[in-house]
Amino acid sequence: MLPDYSETKKLFDRFFKTYIRRKARAISPFADIQMRCMHEGRGMRVKRADHSESNSSMQQFSSMIEIRIDEIPDLTFKKVIAKFDALIIDMVRKQTDFTIKRMNEGIPASQSIDAKGKKLDAELFLQFLEVFQLEFYADGLPKELYCVGELFSQERLEALDEEFRNNPKLQKRYDELIAKKKEEWRVREANRKLVG
Repeated sequence: MLPDYSETKKLFDRFFKTYIRRKARAISPFADIQMRCMHEGRGMRVKRADHSESNSSMQQFSSMIEIRIDEIPDLTFKKVIAKFDALIIDMVRKQTDFTIKRMNEGIPASQSIDAKGKKLDAELFLQFLEVFQLEFYADGLPKELYCVGELFSQERLEALDEEFRNNPKLQKRYDELIAKKKEEWRVREANRKLVG
């Protein structure tokens, strides 16, 4: 009979679960977006300020590690980590593909803009802001926008920032739009139904 090192197995289990969670969050394009835990139910409904709704159901994803018996004698910690890295990449890819697909399906026409092949510039960005519902922190600063896709490359975002800095009229329009969005947010927060 082989010995059972239950405490060691628990330690490795905890280590690899933590490693998977942290690495997946580090490489996911959605890592910085606020998460919500669902403790019950099989779906979620989103109601927007324009009275549009989206319903989504739960989706299960899985990835697998395969370790063949003939690999075990040469299985180093580095090789085990490489197998877990492949598992993490596969899982993040599945989650990202699903999230982008679900976001594209669930967005009503009133909440979307067709860039029509144009590059991101100040005018297009102001159109985005006009359509989007913004959230604000308690101190009045707008919460971050998370953008995914080639339209929002680092190069284009830097050029956009430069365009606003060099054009006071654009900056004024931006400031006025943010003030308008802040007031809309304040009204939404004041009209929110509280549970209890």
